[in-house]
Amino acid sequence: MARRGPAQPLIWTLGEGAPPSGPHLAVVPGAEAPLLPLDLPPKLRGIARERVAQRILTEHLGLPLEELEVRPFAVKGPWTRAVVGAADRMQAWRARLGPGCLALLPDYLALPCAAGIWTVEADDAGVRARLGVGDGFSAEPDLAAALLAEAAEREPPQAVLRLGAAEPAVDAVLAGLNVPVVADAAALVEAGHEPPMRWVEAAGGIDLKDPPRADFDRLRGTLRRWRAPVAVAVLALAAYLGSVAVETGQLRAARDRDRGLAEALVRDHFVPAGPILDIRAQVTAAVEAAAGPETGTVETDPLVLFQTAAPFLTGDDIRLQTVAYRADTGLVAAVEIADFAGLDRLVADLRADRFEVELLESSARQGAGVAARLRLLRAE
Repeated sequence: MARRGPAQPLIWTLGEGAPPSGPHLAVVPGAEAPLLPLDLPPKLRGIARERVAQRILTEHLGLPLEELEVRPFAVKGPWTRAVVGAADRMQAWRARLGPGCLALLPDYLALPCAAGIWTVEADDAGVRARLGVGDGFSAEPDLAAALLAEAAEREPPQAVLRLGAAEPAVDAVLAGLNVPVVADAAALVEAGHEPPMRWVEAAGGIDLKDPPRADFDRLRGTLRRWRAPVAVAVLALAAYLGSVAVETGQLRAARDRDRGLAEALVRDHFVPAGPILDIRAQVTAAVEAAAGPETGTVETDPLVLFQTAAPFLTGDDIRLQTVAYRADTGLVAAVEIADFAGLDRLVADLRADRFEVELLESSARQGAGVAARLRLLRAE
């Protein structure tokens, strides 16, 4: 016989007549699918958490894993309880379901529930109890009374929703709780309590209608269907990246070849000795040196030119390092001087004495003043 619970679809007890033709919940004896507590590490997640729970239950129950079905009960946060039943019995239940079945639940999970509220139902089949949101059981009256008394010692309810027939042992325990005991969900709401949760939320993810791992099998099938398109996309991406790598290698080879040709030309025509560090700067310096001042100068004997310039190049704060003369460059003197201001004064003094002065390079030396190279020509 089917019945309708508060805020729930039609409920049909499996095996009691024909299943309803419309949408309904099928329930089975909760004593054959109890909700058992588990001591699991809080950080354990996913399949690993299920496997640890299965190992613990097989050790405690003394049954092999293939004979058990373990379904995590997760209302909120990491689950610490699981519905456990014989695998062959659950398979037989699934074979008897009608086409309109929404879910297959242990009978205690089909009871209405709310936080802080106990729901207790009794009939000829026994007693079913839902203790708040996270616990529940089905048992014979005497055992149910003992379980309710033990649960009250841990955490008494705020109110009790009492459904079904009278049961003296159970009702005596409930009367001793000194909390409101009401006969319908509307009375709970009128007393200021939350209305019962929808059955989907209250079931804690339990649905015995689907075999274990059904979700994973569906996911595996979905991934299998996408395997070929993903493989094609990966191959296309690999081909593209390969072509990019080949093109990049060709560009690098062309760059190295062109740089080698440029350095060879610079070595032949502009920088015959020394390292080539900056082609643009070194070629510019060489061109400027080759196109140095010619107008307004006169050919002078190198020794006479040096004797004339020597007084300026050997001052107190000037250290003459080298002097060289070449027909194409003229007299080039390398000096060290205290600072750039002194270098400017030296250049000004030489020009005042009718020297054409070209500053070829100058650089500061840490702790040693300024180093400079000057090209000197005698003006007319």
